Amino acid sequence: MINLDTKNIDFHAALAVVTENVQSTRSLLPESGADVSQYGRSMIEMLGVLAIIGVLSVGGIAGYSKAMQKYRINKTIEQITLIAGNIRTFFAPQGNYNDAWCYYSPSTGEYTNENGDTEGCPVFKKAKIFPEEMLTLNSDGKITAITNAFGTPVSVEGYKKGFYISCFIGDNEEACIELMTHDWSVANVKSISVLTGDGSSGSVQTPVSIDTAVAKCSTAISEMASDMRSMGYVAIYLQFLQ
Repeated sequence: MINLDTKNIDFHAALAVVTENVQSTRSLLPESGADVSQYGRSMIEMLGVLAIIGVLSVGGIAGYSKAMQKYRINKTIEQITLIAGNIRTFFAPQGNYNDAWCYYSPSTGEYTNENGDTEGCPVFKKAKIFPEEMLTLNSDGKITAITNAFGTPVSVEGYKKGFYISCFIGDNEEACIELMTHDWSVANVKSISVLTGDGSSGSVQTPVSIDTAVAKCSTAISEMASDMRSMGYVAIYLQFLQ
């Protein structure tokens, strides 16, 4: 009768597995005297990887910039629409918009009322005409800046039967065209002008065609760039009716 030592069987089986693993590992190693440099990445391969990363990075940055531009345009349209609705609601009981005045002066960088007093538009602040996210206040609670999604000023001028909202956009031609060609019919916008620091390029009735918007915006931005008196801005000037 054969007496099997199970402990020895287990031991020899485990030893065989270890030996096989060691031999497999050795087969992966370079032979003695071989050129071990061939087992790394070549410079060309590394440059190729870096080039791919660079292309992807540039594409990502361009996509992000485009998305942010679109977001700011849509946000600015949303802000203007909200401001117009708040002005109508607050001033409707008095039957006119004579006091709807919060004018930004590019020459002084201050906000004034209809009399030119630099009060910081207290009526507008009290009535919460502007979203809080657009306001910058000093230590006394006075409005020192009202900025849109582009970080540039927003201004309001009222008169008897309507009011104007001007939105400063600097030299952003794409934003200028988008704002001019937006469907403002729901907000009851009668006309739109493109202004530089020296005045208006002429108002046009809504809706505004893409060709007209391109011509107006490109002309205004060109004039701004070539004329120091323009103070470095272009503004969209929207006329709202009751």
